[in-house]
Amino acid sequence: MHKVLLSILFATLFSGGLAAPGPATQPNPDWERFRSVKDGFSVLLPEWPSVVNRGQYRSAPVRGARNYAAYGDGVVYFLLSFENPDHEKPLDYFLDTQLRVNELRNSEVSAGHEISNGSSKGQQYAITKSDYRKSFTYPGVLRLYETKNRVLAQVAIGRDETDPAVGKFLQSLEISEKPNGKDIGAGATYADSAPNSDSQVMPNEVSRKVMILIKPEPQYTEDERRQRLRGGVVLRAVLSASGKVTNIQVVSGLPELAQSAIEVAHKIYFIPAAKDGRFISTFVELQYNFDIY
Repeated sequence: MHKVLLSILFATLFSGGLAAPGPATQPNPDWERFRSVKDGFSVLLPEWPSVVNRGQYRSAPVRGARNYAAYGDGVVYFLLSFENPDHEKPLDYFLDTQLRVNELRNSEVSAGHEISNGSSKGQQYAITKSDYRKSFTYPGVLRLYETKNRVLAQVAIGRDETDPAVGKFLQSLEISEKPNGKDIGAGATYADSAPNSDSQVMPNEVSRKVMILIKPEPQYTEDERRQRLRGGVVLRAVLSASGKVTNIQVVSGLPELAQSAIEVAHKIYFIPAAKDGRFISTFVELQYNFDIY
């Protein structure tokens, strides 16, 4: 086991080139269908998704929980899969003990209404996601489905279901033992590149700060565990206007643990900071503490 502390210190900002949240946007035609055979679904997404460790916020552990996440044009999309053999637990259990304390922390969730996807029954909820200070919000939507032995949570945060891209994501979900699409496998890989920048902006001029939605903890490698390595790693990175974590640099910490910290930092999912109707890139400091006990 290990503990992770993620601290974010805002520094200089750079203006980016994407439109900030506002009117509905048309989905990019380059979206592709991705599948997880073991979880029995496929879905259209704007990029190859990551497989994200769910972290330490679970109040009630669930076997076989997995999260598949992607970003596109101001919206974070994710599919969560939970083991639920023989429909042992109701959908409300996963909403209350899993999602509300992890991916949907600081969120208001509306009363649900019934939906279906083929033979799978479910519930749909409207989401209002707040930053941790509750100074601003983003809309979103959650769909929960019961499948044969699992519960699937389909979530979009950044715009609601009236947005064409979000609607495309919601309607594209295929629940099947033999779904179509590209195998997600181990998830996306990342090339670290500098974001475009052209002018500096002071933090107090930002219209909206970055909203982090998914911040996973690193996993020990076998070598790290065998050596019983402990300590902290501090990274400096950019949460870019494109929705990617870029320009990652090691500030301090054990070199043996740095690669694990870098890999998990790439899997932070967020809605970028915004100013004057445009997304902007934000420097942050990320601190990860490793401890085995």
